[in-house]
Formats: sequence, structure tokens, C-alpha cells
Amino acid sequence: MKISAAITAFALAWSAVDAKTFLFPVPQTVNWTGASLTFSQDFKIIGAQNQHLQEAAKRYTQLILNEKWVPVQVPYTKEPTLSSAGVLKTLTIAVKDNAVKLDMDVDEAYTLEIPPSSAGATLRANTWVGALRGLETFSQLVESNQDTSKPTLMAHTATIQDSPSFGHRGVLLDTSRNFFSVASILRTLDAMAYNKMNVLHWHATDSQSWPLYFKSHPELSAKGAYSSKEVYSPQDVQSIISYAEARGVRVVVEIDMPAHTASIGESHPDFTVCRDKWWGDYAAEPAPGQLNPIHPGAWQLVQDLVREATQVFPDTLYHAGGDELNAKCWPSVKSIADHVAQRNITFNNLWFEWETKVLDLVKSQKKRAMVWEDSVRDGANYPKDTVVQTWVNPPSNYTAAGYDVVISNYDYFYLDCGHGGWVGDDGRYTSPTQQETDADTFNYGGTGGSWCSPFKTWQRIYTYDMTYGVGKTDKGKILGGEVALWSEQSNENVLDGRLWPRASAAAEIYWSGSYDTKGVRRTLKEVQPRFNDWVYRLMARGLKAEPIQPKWCAKHPQACDLNDPSAS
Repeated sequence: MKISAAITAFALAWSAVDAKTFLFPVPQTVNWTGASLTFSQDFKIIGAQNQHLQEAAKRYTQLILNEKWVPVQVPYTKEPTLSSAGVLKTLTIAVKDNAVKLDMDVDEAYTLEIPPSSAGATLRANTWVGALRGLETFSQLVESNQDTSKPTLMAHTATIQDSPSFGHRGVLLDTSRNFFSVASILRTLDAMAYNKMNVLHWHATDSQSWPLYFKSHPELSAKGAYSSKEVYSPQDVQSIISYAEARGVRVVVEIDMPAHTASIGESHPDFTVCRDKWWGDYAAEPAPGQLNPIHPGAWQLVQDLVREATQVFPDTLYHAGGDELNAKCWPSVKSIADHVAQRNITFNNLWFEWETKVLDLVKSQKKRAMVWEDSVRDGANYPKDTVVQTWVNPPSNYTAAGYDVVISNYDYFYLDCGHGGWVGDDGRYTSPTQQETDADTFNYGGTGGSWCSPFKTWQRIYTYDMTYGVGKTDKGKILGGEVALWSEQSNENVLDGRLWPRASAAAEIYWSGSYDTKGVRRTLKEVQPRFNDWVYRLMARGLKAEPIQPKWCAKHPQACDLNDPSAS
């Protein structure tokens, strides 16, 4: 059949509610029963005992009633029309553990059953967190019948057994380079819950600004924040943590050091070095500045910050940073160079010793440390309960060495990439002839100023294999992954579009896995119609998600594919 004829057939045939909905992320096991239940006007979710679950039951009931979802995407294949099987009046929640702490390794599995009868739906989970995930799936099973004269909500009948492939499914948000309002962070937490993501990695401070208030050192934000209005107060922090917990999202704070700390120099200039140097030689980007590793006052500050942060943030994980130490900075400081020479060690040895002290400090606070891969890559050997976050090297490099890993490969998961450069007075953008030449590899086929170009499309993200190269005998394991939004060129005005829907593509491979339960690799062809519809559903839920195609493509299945589907 020619593609044009196939498109016409789809468009003519698809007018009623079909037997399957577009679920995202796709559950591990779904058994459709081909029927629908009319959603009762008196529908209730009952049985919730945990306070967060009670609030979620109200929230999702209202979401379903307001959403009245009508799929935008035309299915690739025609499904049988649903048969009517009665009225759905209740969803009963049964949870074994309503008091478990939201933390690493919490059980998020659930079983959801909507039988083809009026007996009522059931949602069973070992924990209240698993029940939260099941409520999101339940909301996606309810659609409008599309009858414009008499619209009715219909619940699709199915039995679903689901659990995450990876326990760590995160979004890294950098609030130092540009400030994000609390409201925008809360909106992001809502979106994360829709996508079954469960970790907000809060990269709270960096060289450019120090927006996080510390009771032990209020001078840091007083002098290091961009303004008094761009500071996260203790009340702000608690509201973010509480809002996140209610949606099953953990907040893992990162106070990056010893690099990325120039903002500390605003209040403690003697604790930092290289702030007076040119960034191009002494930092990855403006502003330059690293902690002085041998200054006793600087180390006391670090101790105070780690102790307070680990007390304020309840999660077991604490991110100690540790990336992009500039190799020229410490050797340029006479006192540090003399210290290294007197002890007959290398500057890397000094770095590794300093990081080890931080890790010991974190452990003394009964927390588990997480670090960027940089020092381990360069030869450090840390306790194997240290979680390594990768951004350059294959995760197998570290699982084979015994470390658990969170993957944030820049070539797939850095959502800031591909937007051009941001450093000023950059003459490389000048093209003398204003046309492509062999000499101009910057503007034509080059990076365009973005070190991690090109832009990471949702399809690029989705094709990442989370377990590629990881040996079954490796002592370390993959905990999960994070998409990262570094904010040199982002703030709350572009937040939704930068994150969504591309973070959703990562969310599915984090939750559902790169392979299905039969070991078959997930494909772009299979996910495309579900992803297309999910984008529009996110928009309907209030997110300013970035479109991925003209809407025409959703209305004409596979007509926008690279290759003619009828030729395969």
C-alpha cells in the first residue's frame, strides 16, 4: 500500500476510542482487555491512608476531570473499538507500607487492574510511592469518547504490572548561573512526577553565584547571590523538599567544590585562589576560582557547609561535586606549590586527598557520597560506596572498578547543548565572505560556540543504551540516569522548553529500560506515536513543552518518517 493511501485509511477509520491508550513511560507489562467503563460522575479514589497519597488521589481525580483527554496522535495501526462494560465508580488503593521513607531503593512497583466489569478498579503497591506511580498510569487510561455532542470520560480496562528498571531517574537543575524561582521549580517537580522521574539533583551553587542560604554562613548568599531577591531561604528549601516528597521526588543537593567555587570568594577572598586570573587559562568558563586546599579556614567552611546541607536535605545521597578542577590554578599559587613540593606529592594527589576528606565527612553524617567522575577518571581510588556520576566516559569504566554509577553522558543527556556560544566579543562568528569556506569550520559544520554541540534531540536521547558494555560480573551497578540542564543560557523563562519533552525520552529509558521484559531493544518506531501524544498531553497539563514536529505529523501516521514505511 502506498503511504498516501495508508494515511487516508487511518484518517477515515479512526474516529472512535480504540482499545489501547498511549501510555508513557510504557509499563513493563500491559494486558489490554478491549473494553471500556464509563467514568462515573461520582467516581472516587478510596483506601489511601498515607497523607501524600490522599492528596495525590484528590489531585489526580481533578486532573482527570479537567483534562478530558482526547488523543492527538492517530494510531499507527487500527485497534478494535472498545466494547462497553459498565460504569467505573471507584479505584481502591491497597498499600502495604504507608510509612516508608522516600529514599534510595524505595519500592516503586505497583499493580493496576481495571476489570471489564463494574466491580471497581484496584491499585496495589508495597509502598505509598509505588501507588503514586500507579495513579499516574491510571490517569493516562482515562480518555474522552470524543463525542462533541455528549462527551463522556471512558476508562480503558487493563491489567498492568509495573516497576522501574532503574531506581535513580533524575533532572539536574543548575540554579547558580541563572536563578530559577521557587514556582518554576515546583512546576518542574509536577512534570517530573508525570514522567515518573524521582530525583531532583539540585546543583545549587557554583562560581557565578551562591543563591542558597546557609544558617552557618549567611554571608555566602548575602555577598555571593546576584541580589537579595535571588536567594533560596530556608523556607523556600523546605517548600521545595515537601512539594517534591508529596510527588515521590527526592531532592539531592550538590555543593560543588573544590572547583566552581569563585562565589565563595565574594565573602571569603582568602579561601579561594585564581579569582584574579583570566578565565580562559584558569577555569572551564567564567568565573575562575577554586578553593585553597591547604587553607584551614577554607576547610572549616567546607565542614560547616557539608554538615548543614546533610542535615537540611533528608535524602541519603549527598553530592559533593568534584568536577573540572583546573590543572593550572593550584600550581600557580606559591604556597600550594611549596606544600606539594615539600611533601613530594603531585597536585592530583593533593586533590584526591582533599576529596577523600570530604567523602569521610559525608560518611560521618550518615550519608552516602556522590561525586562527578573526574577525579576517579584521573586516578583517585575512593571507598566503593561512593556513587560516581559520569558525564564523559562509559559507565562500564566505573562499574568494573566496583562503583555504582548514575549516567549523565553529555553527548546524550546535556539539554543545554547546541544553543551556540555565550562568551562575549567572539570574533569567530565573523565570516569574511558570508558564505561557507574551507577555513571557516566554526560557523559551517562546526560547534557554533557550543562545546557539546549538536543539540540533543529526543530521538538521540532515547537511543542511549543504559547497560551497554556493563558486565554481568561487575561489582558496581547502574543506579540510573539524569538529564542535566546547565543554566548558562537558561532561566525560568525557557525552563519548560529546555527540559520537556526531551527529558521525557530519558524518563522512559530510565523507568522502562532500554529493553523490554523479553530482552528486545526498544525502538524509535514503537515509541514515536506514544511520545507524540505525550508531548501534547504535557502541554495540556500546563507545561510549555517544545513541539517536536508539525501537528500534521500526528494526524498522518508515519507520513513524517525519514523512510517510506510501505517500502519496508
